[in-house]
Amino acid sequence: MVLSKWVARVVAQISFAGAMLSATACSQQTSREELEMFIKGTFERAPQHLDEAPEAPVLKRFVYSAAGLRSPFERPPAHDASLPIVTGVAPDFSRTKEALESLSFSDLSMVGFLSLGDELLALIENPEGEIFRVGVGSYMGLNHGRVWRVRREGIDLLEIVPSGDDGWIELPQGLMMRQRDAYAR
Repeated sequence: MVLSKWVARVVAQISFAGAMLSATACSQQTSREELEMFIKGTFERAPQHLDEAPEAPVLKRFVYSAAGLRSPFERPPAHDASLPIVTGVAPDFSRTKEALESLSFSDLSMVGFLSLGDELLALIENPEGEIFRVGVGSYMGLNHGRVWRVRREGIDLLEIVPSGDDGWIELPQGLMMRQRDAYAR
C-alpha cells in the first residue's frame, strides 16, 4: 500500500516534470545537461513519510445454513408432508362471494360473539370498523376460507390454496378473539 503510493507520487512528479519541460522547451533554450540533472534530482529526492494504513477489522465468519433448503426460485412441492392429502379439493367458483371474502384474512379481527340458542356467531371487524356476523359455513379471506367451527375464543376455518402442481390443498387457519386494550375507552 505504502509502496504503491510512493510509485504514484514518483509517476506524478515525472509527469509534472515532463509537462514543464514540454511547456518551456519552445520558449527557452535549455541544455540537455540541465534536463538530465532535473530528472536525476527528482529521482534522488527522498520520499515523504506516509502514515501506516489502518489495520483491517476482523470479521466474524458466516456460515450459510440454508444450503439444504428449497431454493425460492423452484416450484413448491406438490404437498407438504405434515398436511393431509385431500383429493378433490377445489374452490367453488360458481357461488356468490360473501362480503368478507374481498379482504385479506390478516385485515380481519374477531371482536366478540353472539350466542343464539346452541349456535355461536362470531363478530368480525373489517379495517373500516364495520362488524359482520359469521357462523359455521360462512366464507372469509382471499383464499376461499370456510368457517368450520366458532368458539368463544376464536374461529377455525379451512382455506383452499394452490398446491403448486395445478391442484389445491386445504390449510387450517384460526382467528383468535382480539384482546381489549386496558387503556381503551
